[in-house]
Amino acid sequence: MSLLFPIGAIDAEARLQSHYDRLAARFGLGPSAVRLSRRKLTGGEIVYGNPHRITISAHLSEPERVETLRHEAAHAWAFRLRGAKVGHGALFWRLARQLGARRSPAPETEALKRFREKKKVVYRCEGCHEIFRRFRAFRSPRFCVRCHDAGRPSRLHRLADTP
Repeated sequence: MSLLFPIGAIDAEARLQSHYDRLAARFGLGPSAVRLSRRKLTGGEIVYGNPHRITISAHLSEPERVETLRHEAAHAWAFRLRGAKVGHGALFWRLARQLGARRSPAPETEALKRFREKKKVVYRCEGCHEIFRRFRAFRSPRFCVRCHDAGRPSRLHRLADTP
């Protein structure tokens, strides 16, 4: 039997939403709308509300997306228990472990590496000659904090951008 309109595979965003919905039903989390973003270069974020909005980088592999979703679900759970100011404290990590999230740094994606390579701006302090690297140029002249704290304010001088 052939179908008139074949049913396609569930897309990645729907899989993540389904995974969150299962976690929410099991642990009593609040509702959340999960979406993937190509603009987000790594990791995820949650905006609390009713429903919460969870955004996860589309540049991550499938296992990294699930891991990030568990991390953000732990934020939703901590929010339900203590409010928005829990952050990454002991309560958050206890809840994250219960959801299966591991304590690890956000994965570095190829998109983020390419962004960092394109956007390096280098400064040198005129006083201590320390090198500072930034993704964006300062909008106005800046002083070196280390030299300023030592009582000898020195400006940061912009060097040629690195490729």
